[in-house]
Amino acid sequence: MGLISLGPMGEVAVHVVAANIQTILEVPVDLLGSIEVPAHSFQPQRQQYDAGLILKHLVRLPFPNHARIIALTSVDLCIPILTHVFGEAELGGRVAVVSDFRLRHNDDGTFAPLDRYYERLAKVALHEVGHTLSVYHCSDSKCVMRFSAKVRHLDEAGLYFCERCEFMVRESLKSVRTAVDD
Repeated sequence: MGLISLGPMGEVAVHVVAANIQTILEVPVDLLGSIEVPAHSFQPQRQQYDAGLILKHLVRLPFPNHARIIALTSVDLCIPILTHVFGEAELGGRVAVVSDFRLRHNDDGTFAPLDRYYERLAKVALHEVGHTLSVYHCSDSKCVMRFSAKVRHLDEAGLYFCERCEFMVRESLKSVRTAVDD
């Protein structure tokens, strides 16, 4: 798995995400440096970046040694049908984008403690990686694959997959490893 920064991103945040993916999914994560946020993804009428356009940009980039690419960014993400998203991924695809823009504050606007911010960021990254591994949203409120529209939903979820989602992730990872080994 490869991890890139999309625009400026704190080094500690990148390492926290990499460490959580490596520990929870038991896969190596390579830090691939930084690239610019694609300018064409900015939506001036919303003052946000279209996550789908970012994914289309990432898909076209050559990362031959990595079955999955996770991009971390600090820009505010949206998709046409939602006012904002914490992240977006190709279901069963190769790329995902995760934003910390809305993770630094609580729903009431107060600053979240740094440890909570890092935990939220790790949860969103694991959630989006789960989507790249063909795992859908989960109804278990403690599973990292639950849909989270607000940061309090992230805080309620665990930093782990429920038994069903864990099984699906492990099965998908077997397929990814087989494809990489061939």
